[in-house]
Amino acid sequence: MFSRRKKYLPEATVYGLIGGIPKTFGGRTGVCLQRADAFAELDGRHVEILTLSPRNDDPEALTARLRGEGRIGKKVTVRSVWADLRRASPHDLAQIASHSTESITIDPAKLPDFDGKPEIKELDDSGKTLRSDRFREDGSRYFSYRLGGENETKSVAIFDTRGRPIAQWNEQYELYFAWFDWLIGSEQAIIINDGPPLARYLHQYQRENVILVQTIHSKHSADPTKRSERLGWTYTPALKNVDRFDLFAVLTQSQHSDLTDLNYIMDNAAVLPNMTAATPMRRIKPRSPGTGVMLARTTFLKRIDHAITAVHSARQSGTDAILDIYGVADEAQEPLETLIEELDTHGTIALRGFDPRAKQKFEQASFTLLTSEYEGQPLVLLESMAAGCIPISYNIKYGPADIITDGVDGFLVPDGDIDAMARRIKDLHTMDEQKLMQMRQAAIRRVGDFSPEKITQLWGAALTRAVSNKQRPAEVDGNARLSSVRIVDGELALRVVLGGDAASGPEWALLSWTERKGGRFGRLPARLEQVGGETQVVTTAHADDFAAVDHGHIDFWIDLRVAGHPCRLRIKGAGDLEPQPLGHLEVYATRFGSLSLRFPALD
Repeated sequence: MFSRRKKYLPEATVYGLIGGIPKTFGGRTGVCLQRADAFAELDGRHVEILTLSPRNDDPEALTARLRGEGRIGKKVTVRSVWADLRRASPHDLAQIASHSTESITIDPAKLPDFDGKPEIKELDDSGKTLRSDRFREDGSRYFSYRLGGENETKSVAIFDTRGRPIAQWNEQYELYFAWFDWLIGSEQAIIINDGPPLARYLHQYQRENVILVQTIHSKHSADPTKRSERLGWTYTPALKNVDRFDLFAVLTQSQHSDLTDLNYIMDNAAVLPNMTAATPMRRIKPRSPGTGVMLARTTFLKRIDHAITAVHSARQSGTDAILDIYGVADEAQEPLETLIEELDTHGTIALRGFDPRAKQKFEQASFTLLTSEYEGQPLVLLESMAAGCIPISYNIKYGPADIITDGVDGFLVPDGDIDAMARRIKDLHTMDEQKLMQMRQAAIRRVGDFSPEKITQLWGAALTRAVSNKQRPAEVDGNARLSSVRIVDGELALRVVLGGDAASGPEWALLSWTERKGGRFGRLPARLEQVGGETQVVTTAHADDFAAVDHGHIDFWIDLRVAGHPCRLRIKGAGDLEPQPLGHLEVYATRFGSLSLRFPALD
């Protein structure tokens, strides 16, 4: 499948990390597997995909299934934390347990007995796990989890082969970290995380010999260019802790630019697009210019009704266009069927359902449509272009504009403009055959920029930089003291004096804010100044900068990088500050003298 010519990646063991691999998947999971396979084949190495889901506790069967589906080759295997804990030898269990420093307080006599099932679980009314016990085939317990409450503390424990507790942690992710330490040991390693929720705790796994990589696969907010827009919950943990990752991988240059403009990313991010294994067509097959194929699950997110309406409109104007839509039926299936019936398309527009050979339809199709509300980097465009099938796509965030050069290898139309899409379908139908052939050839050439070899080379360069820049984990000793605060014409102007090691030549500074009882988060520009021998941070903010929060309290911090180490310091020294209005908000000092905002109580 691949031709190995040279080493692409740094000398380190590479692990993929994902929460779990379900029976049917796409998106992030597919990208994780494809990247691992390319790394393994091109670099001649073994790559393991680490999974944390109990549903993946038979990694050998899962590996065999994925190989049978052509997802991975023989150099890639799946590894499960739960399978390892269940099967580990007494020596290996002792090694994993050695990474715990907590006292063992769990009492096995108070735990449920084995009832023949591999797991005994208790859930609350919302589906949250209250208690979980997992057992080996011989009935011995190997894991126990207690959420905690009034009469018990939260605990995570593992047990030896005789069912006796040998280690305990306060959080489940601490057990995962012990597993990582056991797997990796002292060797140089790279962990590439494709599971966004795992970023909540993964950023805390700081080891001198481990490079942590976090990926982002979709747009970060509904309007990703506006500072006032709320971050999506999926990527808030990753962006809130972005500076603690050694590398932050963004799929497109346009998203990288937006994240930079909003100060979410600084110096550790790289544009690393998804790759496509689609084989560029050598000889373009003849096809009717009006033949369209679309690959998309029938979700409302994909706005397939726009595609149907555009093709119908093109037909109404005299274009002999047809559209076959392939994809798993989802929540929009019935409304789409109704729309097709109401338009009375006479079979020229059809929902064909799931077809494992659907991608081959691009070889006979003239065009494909992409009408999604948003994407990360739609690989379906590259798959169509590899077959000489012209993409007509909404210019959405993100991906289409980073792939398609409008009028050269495809068409970009304004987001949501159905009439413009219909016109492009008509243009294709009336286009000179030579011009149309040039577009198909250009589309095929463009796919080469996303080949496994080229994308792996980009990854290799980014990972090599991350390895070179890696610092021994250390916390920066410092403080941030409010020097002055002014509010003029709705603008909050702050001067903050840095103390301790934080004042020793920080590379950059930002004002960051967090919602005290919630996950909202943002960062604002700041500059560093030397004043009277002091290192000061100068920054401004407006009430609109916090529009993502609609109640409660907002706390202020200074984000820095000092000698290669990230640092976040609470702004203190505001004890003498009298509450002052900032638009609909109020600046005030907490009882600990820290600087914060709040929504004033209504009379």
